[in-house]
Amino acid sequence: MAQLQFDLEDLQELVKTGKKEAMDTLTMLGFPTEETEDGQLNVEVTPNRPDCLCVEGLARVLKCHMSGKPAPYKIGKSDVSVVVDKSVLQVRPSFAAAVVKNVKMTDSLLRSLMQVQEKLHETLGRKRRKAAIGIYDLDTVEPPFRYFACGRKDVSFVPLESSEKMTPEKILERHPKGISYAHLVGERCPMITDRNGKALSFPPIINSEDTKLNGKTRNLFIESTGSSDDASGQCVNIICAMLADRGGKVEGIKINGNAYPLLQESRWKVPVKEAEKLLGIKLGVAQAGRLLSKMGHRVVGNSVYVPGYRTDVMNAVDLIEDIAIAYGFNNFEPRLPDVSTVGKGLAEPEYYGLLLGLGFEEVVTWTLANPSLAAKAKLPRQQAIEIENPLTEDFTIFRQALLPNLLAVLSEGKNEKLPIKVYELGPVGTPGMQQRLAIASMHPKASFSEIKGVVQALAESLGKKLELVAEEFGPFVKGRCAAVYLDGKKTGYLGEIAPGVLADFNLEQPSCAAEFSV
Repeated sequence: MAQLQFDLEDLQELVKTGKKEAMDTLTMLGFPTEETEDGQLNVEVTPNRPDCLCVEGLARVLKCHMSGKPAPYKIGKSDVSVVVDKSVLQVRPSFAAAVVKNVKMTDSLLRSLMQVQEKLHETLGRKRRKAAIGIYDLDTVEPPFRYFACGRKDVSFVPLESSEKMTPEKILERHPKGISYAHLVGERCPMITDRNGKALSFPPIINSEDTKLNGKTRNLFIESTGSSDDASGQCVNIICAMLADRGGKVEGIKINGNAYPLLQESRWKVPVKEAEKLLGIKLGVAQAGRLLSKMGHRVVGNSVYVPGYRTDVMNAVDLIEDIAIAYGFNNFEPRLPDVSTVGKGLAEPEYYGLLLGLGFEEVVTWTLANPSLAAKAKLPRQQAIEIENPLTEDFTIFRQALLPNLLAVLSEGKNEKLPIKVYELGPVGTPGMQQRLAIASMHPKASFSEIKGVVQALAESLGKKLELVAEEFGPFVKGRCAAVYLDGKKTGYLGEIAPGVLADFNLEQPSCAAEFSV
């Protein structure tokens, strides 16, 4: 969930409604809302609705639901054009842009623009990798614009919130934004300039100080660059829609001589039969159309036109979800299913019952991880199975051990009643795939003897000969650790967790653990 915060007055400026009605309706529509002590609204927005990461988007949702009519958007034509040079194809290839004129730049709109940029960068833009947005005062530059790649010392300009001219190299070394996002740039740097060579931006790092917005700004140039055409286009559509809701006039531009499409609707068939089957209610085309209109879609006969700012509609099920939301989940009548089944337990290894009898509870943790988690557990570095296209920095490799995940579980539950005893059976990538069993116990008397006894009992239940050999291993206290041999084969380790590892996971109680292949 993304957290959005704004003044109630900002919302009421866009849609005439009372506070209680606005909060209740937004919550009912899937955007939990609460008021803070200083009169602001905190709204939780799900990742599938980036169009609602601004007060304008939430106001649009309210207006559509209250009126039953979608928000109309007209796209004009401008004489602005952009040349996208082939030099960016191997650097940062995607480019989308638009012009919005006659904008009344209030303090609330400035705050909203800054907030939505930040939220879109983190979510839809995947921390600026897939897409990053630039918004400029159009009256301070002169089109046509050029998007190209240059060397690290080829161009210089004054970056935002600075007074010194810098080259891309200096920005990456000295500017806070450059330091934070330097990993997104190689030896060739993306650059946007106007017809006079004046720099607008060094995407996805920082804009120029000369083009920043202020209270006198009336005309805007908006662009988004990245690695995904869809994400860049979606970001521009969302910004254009929010500015149009503020009274701005959206105009299309030409990119390499071709008109760039803005806020284009996608056409679908009204999914009446599918909705009736999934939701268990009788609808008809007319009622389904009314419900979809309340969610901002334009319905004509048997066709539904999804607005261009809605990035989440990928198949008919997404439209059915909108029908269900507009219908109201509280209006569904619960009923028993039409089928009868007989349940039975899954086949489980015998030692599951043993662990349960010893007071251990099973946990299931993420199979994907970040190398930093293993580093916190002081595990030795080894080759990892890397994810080719990770969506977040938290999940970049297939986990190499279960123990770090169990320590994270103990950390999350450290304020619960002690003892806390957990175990997990699951795959690890080392890089060959293995099934491992990990066990961890946390309480004031957790010790080597405790975990040794548990492993001995497990070995007996598996019908294997256990041998423990004193050996040091990163996560464990020296002298309180042993290698586990089953039937003469080394399969893992057990011991007391070292104080440094406990500190790294913010654990305040002694803990012991074991991990071995089964």
